[in-house]
Amino acid sequence: MPMRPVTYCTQPGCSVLVPRGRCRTHAVQQEHARDTYAVRRWYRTARWLRLRLRVLVDQAYTCAACDQVHLSLEVDHILKHDGDPARFWDRSNLQALCVSCHTRKTNAETRGIPNDFRGGRV
Repeated sequence: MPMRPVTYCTQPGCSVLVPRGRCRTHAVQQEHARDTYAVRRWYRTARWLRLRLRVLVDQAYTCAACDQVHLSLEVDHILKHDGDPARFWDRSNLQALCVSCHTRKTNAETRGIPNDFRGGRV
């Protein structure tokens, strides 16, 4: 198996060699500097892992948009939660999407393109 070439951390002035991106120290610093850091911590809780698993099992590991069965699915908030805990933890606001459908949905939301991804075709 060929080894991935290493490069320097993308943080200016850092001389740590990494496979890609930033070294661990600078990656953590960047994550902590994000304005959504407090909300993003919810994704690392046992409560989220249980809820995520429930969504995947309820949908039988099937993408809500393309109806394909995948072992690697992302649990998506149908309506953006924007830091609202009630919307974040609301099971009815969650769906499982495959990586390509989730990317398509996120890109559409970012560009402001209206789309209905709730259990329908993307």
